[in-house]
Amino acid sequence: MTIPISAIGKAAEQIALGPQQSVEPTKSAGSAEPAGGFGSMLTNAIGDLEKTQNAAATQAQQLATGQTNDISSVVTAVQEAQLSMQLASQVRNKAVEAYTEIFHTQI
Repeated sequence: MTIPISAIGKAAEQIALGPQQSVEPTKSAGSAEPAGGFGSMLTNAIGDLEKTQNAAATQAQQLATGQTNDISSVVTAVQEAQLSMQLASQVRNKAVEAYTEIFHTQI
């Protein structure tokens, strides 16, 4: 079974951003490509991953030091960070796999 890249991208955006937000690529005049391109999208995704990881670490530290008693929000933040890292890892693995396959393609 093959999943189209656009479906994977939309699923990744929903996981990374949550159900409240959505990303619509901005279109430049007369162009079908997103304004920032793939590089800026990847940079933004890594930045969001870092923010998620830092937020989870901060909340876990606050729970450990007794600054917060809301265990459910800490567990939710840690699980979100874990899922975000797993998604990033899988995207990386697929990118490396695609690069390797292209590299080994005979001309």
